[in-house]
Amino acid sequence: MATRELLSPTQRLQFTEIPDSITTRDIARYYTFSNDELKVIKERRRPHNRLGFAVQLSYLRFPGRVWSLGEIVPESVLFYIASQLKLDPTIITEYSQRDTTRREHLAEIQNNFGFHTFNISTYKQFSKWLLPFAIQHLRLL
Repeated sequence: MATRELLSPTQRLQFTEIPDSITTRDIARYYTFSNDELKVIKERRRPHNRLGFAVQLSYLRFPGRVWSLGEIVPESVLFYIASQLKLDPTIITEYSQRDTTRREHLAEIQNNFGFHTFNISTYKQFSKWLLPFAIQHLRLL
């Protein structure tokens, strides 16, 4: 059976990308670290690993996905993150010269902050939870 795409490619990007026009208010909202987060971030030995770890954590918070290898972080976001860590944002180019580092950091972020991979089991749980809301919405129409 053919499936129907609910979102256009442009609409899909709106949910998975940091918008070019992100406001300073939204940057502060999504990318300000708590003291506990800063403590975990600062456990990295090298400055570029602290910055890369922080960017990975930030991408999981918003837009809610893993930061892709080679993906350019919007300058305003990168500068905001780096300023909280008192780091030079240009050192981000030194991050993750070992793919293992990125994977290890991602696993640490998941363990420390409770992020989980969205898999079929999660999909089923969310579907079961959302179904009553969808049915109620249909009744209101």
